[in-house]
Amino acid sequence: MKRLLMTLLAVVLLAGGAFAQDAAAPDVLGEWELTTNSPVGETTNTVEFRKDNDALKALAKGDQGERPYDSVLVEGNKLTLVLTIDYQGQPMTITYSGTITDKSINGSADFGGLALGSFSATKKDAEPAK
Repeated sequence: MKRLLMTLLAVVLLAGGAFAQDAAAPDVLGEWELTTNSPVGETTNTVEFRKDNDALKALAKGDQGERPYDSVLVEGNKLTLVLTIDYQGQPMTITYSGTITDKSINGSADFGGLALGSFSATKKDAEPAK
């Protein structure tokens, strides 16, 4: 009986720790206005984070259309986004590394190892139901 109680206590403690970690992780799902500061200027577009089955996906939306990010990784409150663009006829991989809060993300941008910049994002409010 004592062994059963110890096992149940361990399961409850482990489950409680898992729920606490999930509750502490910021929710990135939805649309964010992302501003990138690079050596060639400032650009602003929309990034949408969504779930695709169990995978987190990101989609860039701007004046030139939509394109998926190469990868997105959220670990706790840390975000890494990778996007490959065409820059002067050559592919350039931009890696965004930032810290997430409830309504903002701030961090650095690495432009293919050629230059560094920064970025910030603000979560857009959901459209009111009609």
